[in-house]
Amino acid sequence: MNDYLITLVQQAAGKDVVKLKFLNRLEEGHLTRSENPTSHLCVYFAAYDPAARKVFIGLHKKSGLWLFNGGHMDPGESPMVTVIREAKEEWGITLDPDTVAPPQFATLTEIEHPERQTCEWHYDLWHFIPVDEHVFLPNPTLLTIEFSQFGWKSYEQATTLLVDPASQEALDYCKNLK
Repeated sequence: MNDYLITLVQQAAGKDVVKLKFLNRLEEGHLTRSENPTSHLCVYFAAYDPAARKVFIGLHKKSGLWLFNGGHMDPGESPMVTVIREAKEEWGITLDPDTVAPPQFATLTEIEHPERQTCEWHYDLWHFIPVDEHVFLPNPTLLTIEFSQFGWKSYEQATTLLVDPASQEALDYCKNLK
């Protein structure tokens, strides 16, 4: 699994310094939250509509930030398995692993609210999921478990709402996807 993750990070877009830190973290092992509550892997699955130039984001209850959907990797999971599990949990949608691209982007997120979370660092792998905003129908009941608001935002609106650096970088990357 570790060699697989190293290959994914090497192939992903992102800043070289981030990828180097990510690769060093992979070498340390204990990559899940249950193994290391302060520093672990997370996977984002960012829904975007390239024709409408919009992204689906939400105001995350625990962090107080507008974010893309995502979650922590569990022991024994690959990033793809995490995406499929989390999409089912958060959206109520079963993704076909044959249609989801491998992680395309890597970021690091410093968690600045230790009073709300035990996490200090997230090592993020990003999957970008192209959808038509009119066909994409996530389950609002499931979304309200983690988000107080959510919906489609234009790239310009998202630029204003997404204030954490990792989400901003991912949005900039997403803007160039077709």
